[in-house]
Amino acid sequence: MTTTGIRAGWRTPAALYRLISSPALRAAFGWDLASRDVRWVRPVEGMTCLEVGSGGGFYTRALAHHLGAGSELIALDPDAGSLEVLRERLDGAPGARMTYQPGDGCALPLAEASVDALFYGYSLEEFGDPLAAIHDAHRVLRPGGQLVLFLWRPVIGRRRREPVLRLLESKFTRERISAGPQNIRLSYRR
Repeated sequence: MTTTGIRAGWRTPAALYRLISSPALRAAFGWDLASRDVRWVRPVEGMTCLEVGSGGGFYTRALAHHLGAGSELIALDPDAGSLEVLRERLDGAPGARMTYQPGDGCALPLAEASVDALFYGYSLEEFGDPLAAIHDAHRVLRPGGQLVLFLWRPVIGRRRREPVLRLLESKFTRERISAGPQNIRLSYRR
């Protein structure tokens, strides 16, 4: 248990990243498509976007391409080894300028009001304290900035999800929601 009363999430083992990112597996099960999903983030020339919990980079390449060459994408993950593999895979790829930052999604290693967009692609539910993560997201997001979260229902059940949603609604202005049987997608403005 954390101090917030919300139990810690399940962390996807780095060894599974390649398997769960397989285009064939994703097509067979009807899972998310990165090139479509990143459109939830509205690109603005020169923006800085933080992908929190980039993991194996399922969304990273598509997000960098979507943001464009005039922007910066910071891939943040607690596993420095995964970030190094990601850096090697994306070296020279077109799109936003890439930065790779090891760090904790509950204590973001960035200055206050320093990013224009935050993207959580099924990572928030893996954090030990998702409420602390939301508070810190609010801290680093610039006024008017966008927060996009994709939550996977099987990992963030109702009892764990409800306090997170209440906090999001109190700190941000919701712009868009899409809820399906497996996931919830949310977009907020600070």
